[in-house]
Amino acid sequence: MASFQKRSGSWYAIIRRTGHKPISKTFPTKALAMEWARGIEQSMDAYKYADERMLTDIPLRVLIERYIEEFEKDGFGKNKTAVLKNLSNDLGKVSLNKLTSNRLMEYVKLRQLTAGGVTISIDLTYLKQVLTTAKYLWKIPANPELITEIRILMHYAGINTKSKERDRRPTQEELQTLYKLCEENKRDKVPYSDLIKFAIDSAMRLGEITSILWEDINHEDKTILIRNRKHPTEKIGNDQIVPLLGESYDIVMRQPKTNERIFPYSEKTVSSIFPRKCTQAGITDLRFHDFRHEGVSRLFERGYRIEQVALVSGHKDWKMLKRYTQIKAKSLHDIRGSNSI
Repeated sequence: MASFQKRSGSWYAIIRRTGHKPISKTFPTKALAMEWARGIEQSMDAYKYADERMLTDIPLRVLIERYIEEFEKDGFGKNKTAVLKNLSNDLGKVSLNKLTSNRLMEYVKLRQLTAGGVTISIDLTYLKQVLTTAKYLWKIPANPELITEIRILMHYAGINTKSKERDRRPTQEELQTLYKLCEENKRDKVPYSDLIKFAIDSAMRLGEITSILWEDINHEDKTILIRNRKHPTEKIGNDQIVPLLGESYDIVMRQPKTNERIFPYSEKTVSSIFPRKCTQAGITDLRFHDFRHEGVSRLFERGYRIEQVALVSGHKDWKMLKRYTQIKAKSLHDIRGSNSI
């Protein structure tokens, strides 16, 4: 509640609210003092007031909800939204002045019961984004450096937060078995054989394959536009034209034009049914995403330079391609200089 006093010809305004230190300011007129006080109180009511003299009792839930409301429209994925909502459920009642390293380590230990270190690390990354936004954009005295401290504590606790790089590549025998199995099953509505071959020749992700459009093919150049391709920072507008190498152009052209999409299938359906195909074929530990790995590895084996491979795969950081260069030693005999795309 604000109060106003006239002192030596000026008006002194003071606001006292639970969770905040008293705030005061002097104005030449009462009208200006009342206008200032009204604005401050409205900001406090909306949990948007930033008094950098102290940590407030704002619950973390309020910051997370505001972050989702303001930034979800910018295109961060469903997974990030789900993670933020889970954080709100687990930590939402904790106020900023009680969000300490001890409290966060309690969360980490509880999270370990259902998730690995990599998943927990993602939780902390998104939480730090919320706290950083609160501190620097909303001017709320949050402490994002808490997350750095927690990562150090997790390291000393032996919690591994780095993902294990897969180097699984299908053998030629496994591929032929899969092709035969998929082509013989006439009841399949999804052309798994073509999808697998296309995934290898194009080195695209499954989500990209099921999103490409007929209208985005350049038949003369044998290229195609991938819209909103995965990017570490740009979630929308990262369109990229890529070449349709190998048999990928021919595979596209033999698909029936029943939809604006070339492969009008659900990414979730394809990825959930694929393990059953592997089981039927007697193949273990093979994921659909491994075909992208196979495709990128084959490009290196054919002698393409790293910048050429990046043009196909869409990698912005060339260092990330190192994990895909599982080149077989015998393949080096087949490389005759550098090809060009």
